[in-house]
Amino acid sequence: MKANKPNFKKQLLLLLTFLGLTFAVNAQEIRVGAHGAFPTGDASDVSSFNAGVDASVYFFDINEQVSLGVSTGYTRFFGKDETVGDIKFEYDDFAYIPITASARGLFGTKQNIFYTANLGYAVGLDDADGGFIYQANLGWTNSVIDVFAFYRGISDEITVNSFGAGVAFKVL
Repeated sequence: MKANKPNFKKQLLLLLTFLGLTFAVNAQEIRVGAHGAFPTGDASDVSSFNAGVDASVYFFDINEQVSLGVSTGYTRFFGKDETVGDIKFEYDDFAYIPITASARGLFGTKQNIFYTANLGYAVGLDDADGGFIYQANLGWTNSVIDVFAFYRGISDEITVNSFGAGVAFKVL
């Protein structure tokens, strides 16, 4: 009988989920939303579109304009089909669960322009390798909704980038 090896990805995901729920209890702001994007770089060779869901919890205000928190979600890259000559290539979908620290800032005369900067780790699913993730958002906000553009990169042996847009709703 084989001994079960601990799965690092599952343990990390469980730990970060527990920490996220702990922080959510003290949350000053929770936002959930969805995004759509076009892959760039290495990802555009095998994927035609990227879509997913996001959740952010901000629990520490540095000042009236800047908050710190955590962000996670699920993002899927849809494989593309290509034909070269008589040969058809069908690339598989692949997905990630990003787990990041997040900083959110407000500016503008009405404090309705925002930016976020996220850094962390993307857990790879569907045989995708995980890697370091970075994401920047820039958008418009009010007391209920965010509308934003973003650039995201996931780096390991290859770089999986995407540029897109999303919407998020404030739930707390």
